[in-house]
Amino acid sequence: MRIGGGLAIVPFAFATIWGLLSTRFSKGSLSVEKQDQMPLRAALAWSLVLFGAGGLIGLAIHGNNVKIPAHYHGSIVGVTLALMGLAYHLLPKLGFAPPSTRLATLQPSLYGAGQLLHVIGLVWSGGYGVQRKVAGSDQVLRGAEQVAAMGLMGLGGLLAVLGGLLFIVVVLRSLLLRPRTGPAWTSSTSPR
Repeated sequence: MRIGGGLAIVPFAFATIWGLLSTRFSKGSLSVEKQDQMPLRAALAWSLVLFGAGGLIGLAIHGNNVKIPAHYHGSIVGVTLALMGLAYHLLPKLGFAPPSTRLATLQPSLYGAGQLLHVIGLVWSGGYGVQRKVAGSDQVLRGAEQVAAMGLMGLGGLLAVLGGLLFIVVVLRSLLLRPRTGPAWTSSTSPR
């Protein structure tokens, strides 16, 4: 299951990466349409990074340590980031204001980078044998390396939480701000 499940996604990952790289555009000549795509591209890129990291970590699992939650945190948050990008794509199509391009591009990067640090800290800790589902002294944090690894995990978790809160801010702003053209479900004539 570990190897077969990972191999099945490889062709899709290559096709997506090829699509991202083949439609690159220079920063100086961004049209409005391409600027609106930046949050979607950021969400997709970070989704690929985390989903791929989760899959690779799954191959390294041995024993009952924190490499297991590192695997599923990478994989699940990779899918979550893709769904966040989908939310950014759907907001204007549902009649709401488009998300702020700058904030909506920053958000997947903050969330993704934080989660990647979180996962790296867990893998690093798992390499030292830190057990899962234990707390305090039972975690076997005896050396500076183990403490540093768990500190990296905590820092990454904090950044990921900030990225999650930023997602809520971006979506709420889109929901509460007046759309540029008006909601798609209203008629063009207003009652008097």
